[in-house]
Amino acid sequence: MSPGPAFVAALLAAAPAPPPALEAVADQLRTQVLAAHPEPPVAVAAQAPSAVLGETVATLLATRLSGSGLPSVVIGPGEDAVSRARAAGARSLVRLRLEVGTDVAAAGELRPVWRNFWAGRTPVETGPAAILSATAAVDRATQLLAAGSSQGTGLVLDAAPLARFPARTAALATGDLDGDGRPEVAVLSGGEVWVLDGTGTVVARHALLDLPLAAAPARESFGTLCISEGRLLVAWARAESAVALRLQGTQLVRGPGLPGPTLGCGEAAEPATFVPGAARLQLTRGPEREPLWGGDARPGHRLLLLPDGTARWVQPAGEVRLLRDVGAGAALVPWRGEMRVAASSAAAAPAEDRLRLLGTGPEEPTVPVPGRILQVCAGAPGPGPALLLGVWTADGGSELRVVRGLP
Repeated sequence: MSPGPAFVAALLAAAPAPPPALEAVADQLRTQVLAAHPEPPVAVAAQAPSAVLGETVATLLATRLSGSGLPSVVIGPGEDAVSRARAAGARSLVRLRLEVGTDVAAAGELRPVWRNFWAGRTPVETGPAAILSATAAVDRATQLLAAGSSQGTGLVLDAAPLARFPARTAALATGDLDGDGRPEVAVLSGGEVWVLDGTGTVVARHALLDLPLAAAPARESFGTLCISEGRLLVAWARAESAVALRLQGTQLVRGPGLPGPTLGCGEAAEPATFVPGAARLQLTRGPEREPLWGGDARPGHRLLLLPDGTARWVQPAGEVRLLRDVGAGAALVPWRGEMRVAASSAAAAPAEDRLRLLGTGPEEPTVPVPGRILQVCAGAPGPGPALLLGVWTADGGSELRVVRGLP
């Protein structure tokens, strides 16, 4: 069933309408269709990740074709599109398939659908088919439409990274470091700590290379960050001691040191130690002593990420929930009034990872993310609920990506 006009209008109202990416795709397709001189009228059918996106593209293209003197109608996608085009009185059919990633891409064909008079009862499609294709850089409005079938529970990935780094990200944190009420982003990458503002602009940097090296430092980039009471608490697996930093203007100034890394931050934080020679943590109290990819702790909740690709979510009243296919990029996140787990997949080296938002109910919003997600934290800059991801890319560097909830 196609979404109603009110639903289409509601999604378009959340962003500029129509989305610029879809405008560009529709203009490219219009030029190609007009150049093929199809017999009118033309039916337009578009298959897309969501029904609302397909209907929006089909409507944009049909409107442009009609405005160019080629009468056009919109029909729904499906294997019977040819017969439905004939039933609508069309003599030609544009059939498209849309995909949305870093680009929005449309590919398909234009072909005649009229019956050969001499074919009798057997329908015969005659005339050559023209191949159609168009691409444009994706925008957030198009991403919202692509996720439209989730009806407000979905996730969308911002089209552009918030920032890029030449080295792997080792840890992320968000919080207010300068007291202006707006969150900063702290990143541990290589042997440096970076602080960025909400636009991704670097505010300050601090090198950790002069710290005494650990006896058996991890080979991989690994550490923990915590922003608490205006301080940035840094533990790095390559150093034998942790440090506390304060942001003063464009400088990160060292203060008294700390005992070591923690799962989580603040009052609920769980003290831990680095496992010598490996990118692993180990809790220093409680019955659990196995090596961990990492984890998180918040009041009443604790998340332990195990190297076998599972996770244990300890909830209030001691209930333990076992989660499967969970990678190192996972965290407890407050999301629209409840605690959830935002989790990457456990795939070792995916070209495209996926972020899932797990809660107490059956719904499990998911969004694909190019690269491998190694860190997740809540409180990403910008409006609405949002998550910040540290993503390792194929070129040996990393990106900060932002995933937002649908309005």
